[in-house]
Amino acid sequence: MTLSTRPASKNSAPALDIDQQPLEITHVRLHETHLLKLTRTLSERFGNPGVSDDRQPCVIDLSAIEDSGKWIDFPALVSLLRNYRLEPVGVVHGNEQQKTQARGAGLPMFSGQTATAASAPTRPPAEPAPRAEPEPTPQPEAPPAAPVAPMVLRHPVRSGTELYAHGQDMVVMNTVGAGARVVADGSIYIHGTLKGTAAAGANGMADARIFCEQFEPEIIAICGTFLDGEQLARHPAWGKRVLVELEDGQLMVHSFD
Repeated sequence: MTLSTRPASKNSAPALDIDQQPLEITHVRLHETHLLKLTRTLSERFGNPGVSDDRQPCVIDLSAIEDSGKWIDFPALVSLLRNYRLEPVGVVHGNEQQKTQARGAGLPMFSGQTATAASAPTRPPAEPAPRAEPEPTPQPEAPPAAPVAPMVLRHPVRSGTELYAHGQDMVVMNTVGAGARVVADGSIYIHGTLKGTAAAGANGMADARIFCEQFEPEIIAICGTFLDGEQLARHPAWGKRVLVELEDGQLMVHSFD
């Protein structure tokens, strides 16, 4: 966008100046999307996370993974970066699926033309001026949407596998192995051992839950709020049959027989 300016009146001082210079901003370039690996890398670089309101703005750069088709839990990623005093303000690069995921998490897309400057986010065209419309004709109410069947996985989910139930619950009739990741917009039911990652409510469903017959995860997440295995290994529910749900913004793990 080009701004035209006029000189201020000789009789008054300007209220502000506009200096259209690109801003230097930190780029966090993702080569992985697995939260446990990202947590370890950040910990190795910055040490233990700390609580602070003084955060450095950054953009999430997807140039290294835009051809991979990797699913990204943006709410959890933003939370993780904030723990290490980084404040994501937008996303650069990425494929259409990743861009849609970023926008769904409230992150604007920036132009990736330069590696050190954040350009303004793309804006939709201006809407035409409103005009008077005739009164709409009452329409009959649409019938309620039909229930969506869950995604059912009958075989073990092996290391390196990533499966996403879009707009569905997910039912796993077997084990989710270490290094595997299962993600659902709804709830996740695992009738076996969870050794990998399970992320429910990926599209913002705060009422989503995770049910598991044997609880030994690398990471669990609901709506971007997550806990890793190192935090959970000493939990009384470790190795047991559990229900995981979000209560007052915190993940709660309940064991039951």
